[in-house]
Amino acid sequence: MTTTSAIDRAFELARSGHYRSVSEILRRLPFADKAVVEAHLTQPAARRELILICSDAWLSAG
Repeated sequence: MTTTSAIDRAFELARSGHYRSVSEILRRLPFADKAVVEAHLTQPAARRELILICSDAWLSAG
């Protein structure tokens, strides 16, 4: 998977409402994608965005 698609996949998972936290999403990703996403999430704004999407989707799904 490419870098962009790995990151996109993480955000898709967050929007699904099935994952409560970033760590749950990271556990769901294949090893190679996990490393790419973790590198992307070293940017505080990217991590914050994923956390907010995940939280909103989780609350909406519940």
